[in-house]
Amino acid sequence: MGVWGVNVEDSDSFADVYDGFFDIYNNGASPKYASSEVKESFSEYFEDHEDSNNSWFALAQAQWETMSLDQSVYEKVRSIITSGRDLKLWEELGAAKADIKNRKIALDSFLEEISSERKTKKRRKKPKHDFRVNKLVELVAPDNQKVFTVTEEFSDGKYIHTSALMMWGSGGGSVFYFNKEGAQVSAEWQDSQKLVITTEKGIEFSKKDDSAFFCGDQVKVTYLCE
Repeated sequence: MGVWGVNVEDSDSFADVYDGFFDIYNNGASPKYASSEVKESFSEYFEDHEDSNNSWFALAQAQWETMSLDQSVYEKVRSIITSGRDLKLWEELGAAKADIKNRKIALDSFLEEISSERKTKKRRKKPKHDFRVNKLVELVAPDNQKVFTVTEEFSDGKYIHTSALMMWGSGGGSVFYFNKEGAQVSAEWQDSQKLVITTEKGIEFSKKDDSAFFCGDQVKVTYLCE
């Protein structure tokens, strides 16, 4: 989960989902269609333990701004916030107590905002973003049940980050993130439960998981440097 602040919009997953929605909406699509497309395009975020909350927050914000907030999306977000699930996640990830306190303030403010209907619909803007990816790695596991991918992501030609995903047929999530364009990355399955990732030296990861898990299937991840 790449985050840089306590506000709901201060994360990679929020930014990607929110921007993705408006890229589609600004091209003339309905909010309903834009919502459907981003949920499919960013399904890994919505299904990932660490990125799911921020993804739903982004979708709710986008729908609220276009006066199309779906009741099921609102209830999903309200449940995440009022149950304390998001704060618990921050605790699990080792956030400082002060940050957790400020996160709660931000969440409560966000929920209060979207609980009242916006007075005017956000205007469509001429599309400005050209999003593309450069796939570095795509490896199917020996059991053919999951696939590991590494991609560089760009917006309007500007590098955003490099991300890795472990995806099963119906879900999965992110494995690592880092910010170094052109970095060398390779991977090799030792067997269906063991993956070795090799990177060049000097990479600073913003996320670096040593395992991936979905529906009882766990993969151990080992990192090596060339």
